[in-house]
Amino acid sequence: MKITKPFLLLMALFITGFMACKKPLDTVPDTSLTELKTFDDVRNALRGAYDGFQSNNYYGNPGASGSPSGWSGLPELMGDDFVEALESLGNWNIMSEMIYASDNGQVAGIFIQPYEIISRVNNLLKYIDKYETGANAAEAKRIKAQALAIRAHAHFDLMRYFAPDFGRNSTALGVPYVTIFDPQKPFANLPARNTVKENYDAILKDLGDALVAFRDGGNTTGNSSRNYIDSVVVYAMRARVNYYASQWTAVISDANVALGLRPVGSAANYVAAFSTAGETAPSSEVYWAIPSDNALRPGAAISGASPNYRVTSAMTAVLQAQGGAYTNSGINRFNQAGLGGIQRTLCWKYPGIRSFKVFRAGELLLMRAEAKQRTSDATAIDDLNLLRTNRDVATGSETGAALLDAILLQRRVELLGEGHRWFDLRRTTKTIVRNECGVAGGSRASNCTITSTSRAWTFPIPFNEIKVNPNLVQNQGY
Repeated sequence: MKITKPFLLLMALFITGFMACKKPLDTVPDTSLTELKTFDDVRNALRGAYDGFQSNNYYGNPGASGSPSGWSGLPELMGDDFVEALESLGNWNIMSEMIYASDNGQVAGIFIQPYEIISRVNNLLKYIDKYETGANAAEAKRIKAQALAIRAHAHFDLMRYFAPDFGRNSTALGVPYVTIFDPQKPFANLPARNTVKENYDAILKDLGDALVAFRDGGNTTGNSSRNYIDSVVVYAMRARVNYYASQWTAVISDANVALGLRPVGSAANYVAAFSTAGETAPSSEVYWAIPSDNALRPGAAISGASPNYRVTSAMTAVLQAQGGAYTNSGINRFNQAGLGGIQRTLCWKYPGIRSFKVFRAGELLLMRAEAKQRTSDATAIDDLNLLRTNRDVATGSETGAALLDAILLQRRVELLGEGHRWFDLRRTTKTIVRNECGVAGGSRASNCTITSTSRAWTFPIPFNEIKVNPNLVQNQGY
């Protein structure tokens, strides 16, 4: 997909003002953002930042659009637990075949959208300090905490696509880390990419500062919908960041806090998290959910009655072998008639208008189980069996490498359709083998094997970004 001229102009507005240096960047041009003159303006700026997550470039996923859906449907349809169905319109074919290039519009949308959100919170943070004393002090600190967490989360999500590795101290190039909004000099500098280590340092600092602000201002109020970030979400965010960085002790520590405050729920609770349209009070194990409305359909490409991608036969066998909540019709549906006489398995977590669950207790419990196994903590099996029990699945007694394999398999089953699988492959084997290829296999997929040497495991920096800013170094192979 070629990038249009208006798209290039939008990218120029976001990119050309970043500072060309190796420390976190300190200018973000966005002439559509204005001075925040009142505290109500600050409140509205926070709402605007949250709204950015509903974009079809981020968590939105309309079924026929071919929009990136970068952190909802896309990481699933690019992985090995879904395969392109005969019903597919081909909107995501270039992405799932992993044959994209630097001029791909979906890749460009994934690069731009987080920076749009970042620019909104940076504008807010520019004005928030003066409200941290006086009548609105506590609320101002809570707003500051959420803004810092949003900035960290968006940068980390960019890293997950555009950084070539996830080593905690890696000197490989990550993404520009943007911290200051200055509309007065939007074209003053051109950015170089920070290293992965510098990205981690900045992300963890923002998350740590967010926890301090929550401590000083109290936790987020009026959040029964779980549509806003609170301190539990920040601990979950930090656990996920350290999980990617293989900082296992830190994962256990933060997961302990999050799970202590918001533990994993029952099988019924798990099903309820995905079975109610437009829910205002999600099930108790949900930590943060992007709200559902008429625009947000977070899984249409991989979920519902006519998805472009169906669950593979291999994953179908795993789901049916486990049973319990995973075979509930509110989670997955089996033997659904499709084109070519194919009996499809369909993920049913996002069949229509649903809130997108960004963090859940199930993910935290599995991250903790894996971290314990990798640090020879004998209670790793207890965490795995706790999740199994709460999904009405048979428990086990695995040890050693078999236990790690069981935890990783349970992660695939538990989080199926929730935007994790391709990233997990990136972190581990970087290998995809699709056994259902071509019409004979009941699929439109043609690229059946993707090896660890493929350039596509790291996204390209969009071509027009580099055209506007030659200080941005392209990823290898593009």
